[in-house]
Amino acid sequence: MIEFHRVSFSYNTKPVLADVNLKIEKGEFIFLVGESGIGKSTLLKMIYFDIFPDAGRVIVDKFNSAKMDKPEVALLRRKLGVVFQDFKLLNDRNIYENVAMPLYINGERKSGIRRKVFDALSRVGLIDRLRDMP
Repeated sequence: MIEFHRVSFSYNTKPVLADVNLKIEKGEFIFLVGESGIGKSTLLKMIYFDIFPDAGRVIVDKFNSAKMDKPEVALLRRKLGVVFQDFKLLNDRNIYENVAMPLYINGERKSGIRRKVFDALSRVGLIDRLRDMP
């Protein structure tokens, strides 16, 4: 679950988000679209607590931006998958290994990793490219 309660944020005094309220329930699949500079990346950075609101609060699962400390940010990021615009792929690993890496780091079992990676790559139409390099 992701909630924004009266969230506002500015870059160098330029308002980007103003009094935003948003609720995304567990299992919902949403798209964030809009023109460049409208605040999409800012909103996403708040979801994984790379930045914090100037006003209001962001809640992701049990994590609350008003009460976060660094160890909690690390815990949240282990539960939250983010695909960055520039991908942040490891060039010395194939597609399968890149997708599996966070699961290995999180201590998942190999059988679970295999199933999750195959599922994810199938969903995005890349299952036949899993051994390709980025």
